Amino acid sequence: MQAHSGERRTTQSTMALLPGEGEMRVPIVTSHVRPLRGDTYFGNCIIRLLERDGSTSATVAWSDSTSCFYGAQLWRRCNAKKAGVCSLSGQTIARGDAVYRPRRVQHTPRNAEAMILAAVLETVCVEGAI
Repeated sequence: MQAHSGERRTTQSTMALLPGEGEMRVPIVTSHVRPLRGDTYFGNCIIRLLERDGSTSATVAWSDSTSCFYGAQLWRRCNAKKAGVCSLSGQTIARGDAVYRPRRVQHTPRNAEAMILAAVLETVCVEGAI
């Protein structure tokens, strides 16, 4: 029995998303495709912008099945103290770049080393906004 052309296209599309032998998986998160690279890069996380809290902070939902979950975590805008990789876009971050980082609280968050480029986060729509 032959598959209909629509079913065949769906199967081919699905198969194209699967990694081949020796290939790296590219995670898809909130419609952003991010390459896997860097030691401090959180490649398995799901990041959602929940709210902008003025021009220097944002509330982010962070979910990483390998380390932590924060349903509403406050992130502050600052300058990067060291080079890294943007957790949302996968772009390189240079020392001194404007970034957002998780706010330090009494217990250091597990994603404390994470950074998101300010230029990237500021272009993302707040979840649920039109």
